[in-house]
Amino acid sequence: MGDLVIDLARKRVAREGTDVRLTPTEWAFLELLARNAGRLVTREQVLREVWGPGYEHESHYLRVYAAQLRRKLEADPARPRHLLTTSGLGYTLEP
Repeated sequence: MGDLVIDLARKRVAREGTDVRLTPTEWAFLELLARNAGRLVTREQVLREVWGPGYEHESHYLRVYAAQLRRKLEADPARPRHLLTTSGLGYTLEP
């Protein structure tokens, strides 16, 4: 991903060569997207896999955590290149 390196085996992420600290929830969200890089992951799938069954309709969590990840991972969080939102559907991590 050029300026963004995600090491799933070591559970580490670096931006422009500098390690980025993520909370366990931020990591779980990013890891799910990274394992499905280039493919849309639905909001419901993210909520179910990151927060657990019964959270499929708690979409406010996603907005908060996506914004946090963008601030940490994107050069310009207002114009993300990697963590993309498809309104009403879900998220895609683009290489």
